[in-house]
Amino acid sequence: MRNSCVPSEGQDNFSNPYHRLLVFFIFICTLFEGYDVIIINMALPLIADEFDATSEVLGYALSLISIGTIAAFFSVRLADRFGRRPVFLWSVAGYSLFTILSAFSVGLYDFVLYQFIARMLMVTEIGVGAIILTEELSARYRGMGIVLMFSAATVGGIAGAQLFPIIAGTELGWRLLYLLGGGLLLILPPLWTRLRETQRWQAEHQSGDAVGRPLVKIITGIRTVFGTTHRKSLIVGSTIWFVTNFWTAIALFFFSYYAINERDWSAEQVGATVSLGFLTSLLGFAAAGPLLDFAGRKFTACLYFFIGGISTIICFRAETDWIISAAYVAVLAVYPIWAVSATITSEVFPTGIRGTANAVVNNLIGRLGMVIAPTLVGLLAIPLGSVGAAVALLAILNFLALPVIIGFLEENKGRSLEDISENNGGTREGYGHGPGNNK
Repeated sequence: MRNSCVPSEGQDNFSNPYHRLLVFFIFICTLFEGYDVIIINMALPLIADEFDATSEVLGYALSLISIGTIAAFFSVRLADRFGRRPVFLWSVAGYSLFTILSAFSVGLYDFVLYQFIARMLMVTEIGVGAIILTEELSARYRGMGIVLMFSAATVGGIAGAQLFPIIAGTELGWRLLYLLGGGLLLILPPLWTRLRETQRWQAEHQSGDAVGRPLVKIITGIRTVFGTTHRKSLIVGSTIWFVTNFWTAIALFFFSYYAINERDWSAEQVGATVSLGFLTSLLGFAAAGPLLDFAGRKFTACLYFFIGGISTIICFRAETDWIISAAYVAVLAVYPIWAVSATITSEVFPTGIRGTANAVVNNLIGRLGMVIAPTLVGLLAIPLGSVGAAVALLAILNFLALPVIIGFLEENKGRSLEDISENNGGTREGYGHGPGNNK
């Protein structure tokens, strides 16, 4: 029997003023997150010059920063204990503050520290934001809502790419990029009080399902995620997020360094190509929503991973400028794989463990891809002779995700969260049933 506090799967969410405000609010927060992520890619050559860092050292630095995405495992799962709203809001405020502090770095060490914390909080915002939309929007609009959220990161990326050639030559240089990245702090206060807790989280806690000692709840939730009931969801979710993070780290973080240092591009050329790529990615986002909801989760995920792998290999092995540009535009066109991955993994786990499960598959396991990839690029660039060759070789990992998606992912288009949970062997409360659940 459906709890009366749980929103109806058949309702028209976008006729509800609060849901329109909710999507707008999360869109704005994610726009700044997307900006903050892209500027490290754009500014990497400038940071390397100022701090006298080699490609190998930069690889280690990016890996250390990316460990912050794994640390987000702990902050994301707090959303199951304390609610979606407080964790989301404090994460937004925190990553804005540490983005500003990054502009005042005096060396590579404190820059890495500030970015480590900022990245942890950015990932928390993305993870909890996707959970909020998953729980508040009906099945009809769930995929569209999450795609809109991730498309905001693209808009932020376009802004960063446009500003880079303008700001690169100023006295503050890359530091000004990070100062602007903290601008969300100025508009956050009036929106702070407008965000509500999700109805599904409130319903579960009012029913007493969440009562228990915090440490016991954490351990129980993690054991449930790794139990046999959710084994297939764990495998497919971890694979999707690991490959998504790995591919993003090699294709996004190293393009500016590759283009400027190995292909003699100017900052203007890099900015123009990245801007065009992110504009094209808006088409990818526009296509992702209908593809997810009509063609299905499996088809959409396989299509985006395949295009991402092929285009990355071409881009980082080509020597002709227009081929490099065209291929990188194709790379960014499937950047919406983040929205596809979030849609899939936010719905395959039940409400009671959704925050914990997404923290496990994304932050604890998946984000290892973002930690490992930069170090591998730096190490392989030496024997292979270039960063471009290293990135092209590592892009093959995209294709290894395809058989896992085809073999393990259940097709969930158009289905309610409660139906998905029951089909996967869980209960509507989320802790599963049957022997071996907690083995």
